[in-house]
Amino acid sequence: MASRIGTISRFGPVAALFLAAAAQESAAQTAYEACVNNARAVYDTSHAAECKRLAEQTGQDRADCLGKLKLPPTYCDLSYPARDDSPNCTLPAENATVIDAALERARYRCARENQAAQ
Repeated sequence: MASRIGTISRFGPVAALFLAAAAQESAAQTAYEACVNNARAVYDTSHAAECKRLAEQTGQDRADCLGKLKLPPTYCDLSYPARDDSPNCTLPAENATVIDAALERARYRCARENQAAQ
């Protein structure tokens, strides 16, 4: 630390301003990256939850088809095929669009906050 202070003193207030600006920019970049990473984590969690929800709903619909409606298993199997409940399932377009749009809004918010911080 003493050598840094000596360097700043040797180059004067310009160096101090430069170092302060660099530190502020670095902090803003770190905050931006944390914001984007958080947005991605929320997206991943939302996507996984929607995969699970749709798979459970389809399973319940198939069970109702067989039990309550007493329809033939072949019909119920074709009407309610098993869905992938893994976190990386392929979502129907209408579900994926909502989750994707939320991610884009979050990224845009992160960028605005980053610009305001600089």
